[in-house]
Amino acid sequence: MTEKTVMKDGLTRRRFLIGAGALATGVLASGVAGCTGSTGSTETAGNNTGNAAEASAIPWQYKKLDVEAVRKRGYDNYYKDGCMYGVAAAIIETLRETTGGPWNTIPMEMFAYGEGGAFGWGTLCGALNGGLAMINLAAGKNADLGNDLMGWYTENPFPSDKHEAYTSFKNQITTVSKSPLCHASVTKWTEAADVRVSSDERKERCAKLTGDTAAKVAELLNKALEGQYTSTFKPSAEYITCMGCHQGKDSTLDSQQGKMNCVSCHEDHTKKS
Repeated sequence: MTEKTVMKDGLTRRRFLIGAGALATGVLASGVAGCTGSTGSTETAGNNTGNAAEASAIPWQYKKLDVEAVRKRGYDNYYKDGCMYGVAAAIIETLRETTGGPWNTIPMEMFAYGEGGAFGWGTLCGALNGGLAMINLAAGKNADLGNDLMGWYTENPFPSDKHEAYTSFKNQITTVSKSPLCHASVTKWTEAADVRVSSDERKERCAKLTGDTAAKVAELLNKALEGQYTSTFKPSAEYITCMGCHQGKDSTLDSQQGKMNCVSCHEDHTKKS
């Protein structure tokens, strides 16, 4: 047997062993994915192994939701895995019951990262993050609905009094964040309530806020479904004044991006000192 033959045979054996290993791995993976107690369809296996199954195009079918039932579910789910999870789970759980289809395919744990403004970074409030994801799935990339949700959040007094029947902290003080940021929303409320961020009172406030935001998402989507939705978002007067110089290619500076009320973080340069 020549060296060339040995090398050829060795390569052939190596390829065979690699191929056999891959086949065995694939069989094991398919077997695990198929152990669901159902028919173990190709689509189910594909979804779990990353193979050919294709996600359903959005927007997904949406049926009118009970706003108050969604509010309570948002509140309850906050205590399972935070504000983003709470809003998303409130919408998804309800649509699984009424609509099914692709709503059954979402692993809700994917929304857990948004708690505390994304792993505690205090950025976009998780309730908004989850709510915008639900709007995107149910209505596509809809800037009007998204802007209305964000604008409403920045001006709404949280928490509402619609949780009094089951809350352990009644008649909590309310604050208006003037910002979609978790940091601003939570800090303003804890200072007004004179409590710590780690307190049960603050957690209860955020559970209510989560329920309120989930309810607002359902309200907006219901109106859109019934053809009764009209966009109401308008930037603040302070924002309009600032962005005349700072935003857009035709502005003086073209140096900023955003829609928040500028004076929630910056000085109002339109007023004389």
